[in-house]
Amino acid sequence: MVSAAVRTRVRMYQVGFGDCFLVSIEYDGPLEDGRAARHILIDYGTSHSPREGMARGRMADVAALVEEHTGGHLDVLVVSHRHRDHLRGFEVDAGAAIMRRLAPTLVLRSWTEDPELSATADGPDAGAAPAGLSRASVRYAALLAQAQEHVARLAGLAGLDDEVRTAAEDQLKNAEAVALLDELSRDGRGRYLHAGMESGMEALIPGLRATVLGPPTVDQDPRVAKQREDDPEYWLTALDASLRMVGAAADAGTPAPMTHGPGPVRWLIDRLADQRTASAARLVRDLDDALNNTSLILLLEIGGLSLLFPGDAQIENWRHTLDQLPGEPRLRERLARIDLYKVGHHGSRNATPRSLHALWKDRADSLPRLAAVMSTRQGVHGKGDNAVPQTHLVTALQEVADLYSTDDLVGGEEYVELVSEVSGGPFRPVPAAGNG
Repeated sequence: MVSAAVRTRVRMYQVGFGDCFLVSIEYDGPLEDGRAARHILIDYGTSHSPREGMARGRMADVAALVEEHTGGHLDVLVVSHRHRDHLRGFEVDAGAAIMRRLAPTLVLRSWTEDPELSATADGPDAGAAPAGLSRASVRYAALLAQAQEHVARLAGLAGLDDEVRTAAEDQLKNAEAVALLDELSRDGRGRYLHAGMESGMEALIPGLRATVLGPPTVDQDPRVAKQREDDPEYWLTALDASLRMVGAAADAGTPAPMTHGPGPVRWLIDRLADQRTASAARLVRDLDDALNNTSLILLLEIGGLSLLFPGDAQIENWRHTLDQLPGEPRLRERLARIDLYKVGHHGSRNATPRSLHALWKDRADSLPRLAAVMSTRQGVHGKGDNAVPQTHLVTALQEVADLYSTDDLVGGEEYVELVSEVSGGPFRPVPAAGNG
């Protein structure tokens, strides 16, 4: 008798501002390897620890929980994109040791993370782009890496505005984390996905259907390399300019501090400092948006359940999927009836498309209630209309879903746990007994 999936369990770990989710598919009997469950870890990072009075959210502690909850075997590791709040845990020694022990069978990352891209980016002897990518896509990936190198130098400049410096540090390359991910991806275990690719998850997780909705390559959708519709070369042009201006300041070294009294000289120096800060802020902002738009968007379906994990994808990434909906009613229906939504970009205003929210607002009353899970922390990113999480988005989500946030774990709980039978939702919270 072949074992069948009966239950899906989702755990959202308390990491402060960051993402770390474990999706567990449970079966009615042992599979071929003797285990009766399959496990998918989606991201393992943080940029800000939880608020005072909450669970500590240390990455080593979270890794120990993941090891416990998986029984020591991780089937699939998904790293949505390169930001530290999604992968920083891989550079923590204790957490890294546990991840090596878990030895994921399959590691899924964005196409921009393929180590082979660096060998094809520049030079007359550059080889053919991997996975059928064009030179335009390879250049885009190389520019992201170049921008991160400049941001690393920016973070060390004297006189940089503290808020800009903090934002710059969030964009750093996390070389140790990437090195571990490259190690875990060796021997054919790693796949670097773009929209429409086969993920390889179905071969490991019986009954699962995984659809890669994003990110598109530059060839599939050039808009992924833009940030403004009125200028088709906006992102590349703006980032190149920022790299030149800020990079030149970094190359020149940090001048010794000088004291100037009031007057035109002091005014000029202050204006030049403001210009450098503004240029740095622009580079950091552009890079943040660009890296977010390399996020994997995964639609996972098992039995009658479906789960949507979009990382931090913003509208330039989402448009590739949203533009298909008028001509693909079946895809539209699948997105409209999802049972669990991982809130994009921790609740920012530019990561949950209005048209997607409209699908959920208009869904039939006969469908189970949508569950939305949001791993975030208030008061650490942005102000006003740029604050994360965005109050208007939270209110809109609560209209269409039961919203669960790590920032609500005020009793010291270490994770949120939701469970549903695969025959159909809704997902229900599991009491926190023994959690925290």
